[in-house]
Amino acid sequence: MRTLAFLPLAASLAALVPAALIAQSAVPVPRAVPLTETVHGITLNDEYRWMEDPATRPEWSGWVAAESQRTDSLLGTVPQRSGFAETIAQVSSSLTRQSGYRRAGPTEIWLKAQPGDPVARLMVRDVRGTRVLVDPGKVDGDKLAAMGAITLSPDGRTVAVHLSSGGSEVGSTRFFDVASGKETGQPVPAMWGEFGIAFLPGGMIAYTQLAPEPIGGDPVRGMTTYLRPLAGGTPVKLLGGQTGGANVPDSDFPIVMDSPHSPFVAGIAAGARVDQVLYLSPRAAVLAGKPEWQLVVGMDDKVGGGAVRGNQVYLLSAKTNPAREVLVRPLDAKGRPGPATLLFKGNERLILNGVTAARDGIYITATTDGAARLFFTPGGRAAVREVKLPFEGSIFGLDAQPDGNGVSFALTGWTQPVTSFTVRSGVVRPTGIASEGWSGASGIAVQRLEAVSADGTRVPLVVLRSKGASGPVPTIVESYGGYGMDTAAPYYDRNGMAWLAKGGAMAFCGVRGGGERGRSWHEGGRGPNKPRGMEDLIACAETLTAKGIAPARGPVATGASMAGTLVPTAVLRKPAAFGGMITRVGVVNPVRIAQAENGANQFAEIGNPADPQQFADLVAMDAYQMIPKASGLPPSLMVIGMNDRRVAPWMTAKFVARAQQKWPGTVWLRGDDKAGHGVGTTEEVRRSEWADIFAFAWWAQTK
Repeated sequence: MRTLAFLPLAASLAALVPAALIAQSAVPVPRAVPLTETVHGITLNDEYRWMEDPATRPEWSGWVAAESQRTDSLLGTVPQRSGFAETIAQVSSSLTRQSGYRRAGPTEIWLKAQPGDPVARLMVRDVRGTRVLVDPGKVDGDKLAAMGAITLSPDGRTVAVHLSSGGSEVGSTRFFDVASGKETGQPVPAMWGEFGIAFLPGGMIAYTQLAPEPIGGDPVRGMTTYLRPLAGGTPVKLLGGQTGGANVPDSDFPIVMDSPHSPFVAGIAAGARVDQVLYLSPRAAVLAGKPEWQLVVGMDDKVGGGAVRGNQVYLLSAKTNPAREVLVRPLDAKGRPGPATLLFKGNERLILNGVTAARDGIYITATTDGAARLFFTPGGRAAVREVKLPFEGSIFGLDAQPDGNGVSFALTGWTQPVTSFTVRSGVVRPTGIASEGWSGASGIAVQRLEAVSADGTRVPLVVLRSKGASGPVPTIVESYGGYGMDTAAPYYDRNGMAWLAKGGAMAFCGVRGGGERGRSWHEGGRGPNKPRGMEDLIACAETLTAKGIAPARGPVATGASMAGTLVPTAVLRKPAAFGGMITRVGVVNPVRIAQAENGANQFAEIGNPADPQQFADLVAMDAYQMIPKASGLPPSLMVIGMNDRRVAPWMTAKFVARAQQKWPGTVWLRGDDKAGHGVGTTEEVRRSEWADIFAFAWWAQTK
């Protein structure tokens, strides 16, 4: 195993980077401005604090551009780079991709991207045939846009589509008539891309909109849900702040959802956390613009989802069972809940993660070792029975049919691309809407392992590589460790297939902080327990090396977004365990989360810096602050989008500047001034990014 941590600086550079590459490392490190402060008794140095000031952005964004050019030049010298680009084009971009299936009556919609399409187009199939309904690249002439949330009205006549450009997730929702394909209604501006439209009776819509002025500089604070006619008119406030009996903090996201199989409308206060606050109001009161919100569950109830059917609400609760259980509560005419009864419960082998109400009954999703399972109870009262799935995979997009029985969902596996199905009365039927898969996927073996962490905890680890592969090969290990999300759940990574096609291995480490083994697994790597997730990732890396899957120098660790609190910190803790590191739009400076856009929304997951103990926890997961005391860093590539509104790009800029100052020639930066957190990225840009990532990972382990 490589011992980078114990090498002198000059020797480590010689071992890591060929002289030809060092010669191209001529971009000056940004100026360091000494700054020391003591917060809650902890003294921190932050010489790149100045990058957080919006007024300084032109200075450091110019440096990002220069660094990106350098990185492009460096990677251009890696022989495998062109091969990865070609393979990605062959394996990924030559195949048709289809996803996002929804149905209302005779109308079916889905997303379709054919070879050569820069972005997916929205398709429709009805009595008139199959056709393109919305081409985001042509909505406003030739201005390329990306689609966010898409909502089909219950009558199947109208589609709401969120459109944004430049990689931003902030855009407008526009409405299209299904029959004619023409725009209809009045657009809704200033919407976050994840939030859809609630279509209500009488031509009314409910929508969540950004605040007119950012609160504390944070554009996602102070969101409000409004009611207005689709055709336009004066909006009426439905949810946000103190409205109609509800109390939503400005750091939460208010969402209103209609329940077509119930007389109630749901109001949800949610954010970057696993639990939600749920209110209900009679639909008539909402349509009158005077909601009468009744609190159903609060944060202390630990409810991660719910559904309303008739006069009953079904709640996914982890309050007494870390594997979660479905509770049923009757509702009176006002929506006030009665006592709860148990409908279905999980266990250590069955982790419940979703509940959906349909006309024919209640559908419950769960996982066992990351693989999806589906359950159904007719009428929401009968015995729960399991629904047999077509193949082992992950379920997403489970959506109730608003005008009929059953639900629709997408299923994807490690080697099976996204395929759409419907379920009625517990019987699965294909829709005919499916992505094309790489023919070589049948030659990929899926191996399930466990790594033993420092405290003896067994951590799920899934490895993909060619059948019959022997001996170590370049290996990428992915992890996330946040929000209870499963890293080890099956999914078809079309770009990753190019890595596998070239002979590499991909591994997925389900560290604590994820949801692989229920609520306790999430809590075990959250906030003050984040270091346990770091230990889990180190254990996964060492297991991959010990079993002869990864090279002796270790796999390349990678992760995105909240994984910035996990991947670089694990690597800095034990650099000798890793052959390299790649982060993408990562939260690498969390002690400054309160100063970032979308910052307050992250407090529930990682901690609030205003609290002394939580601040100390944030310091322990702050990769930027770890650099001065770290013993080494393997070759690292940091990827950011300059239009990112979820994770401030200055976090990564600060990390790279400080790391380059300490370890010259070891850290590369790849920035895109037309990209954000990943939403809206064109296929051309995406292919280029992944070719760079794979080339860097291959080089780091084979140089």
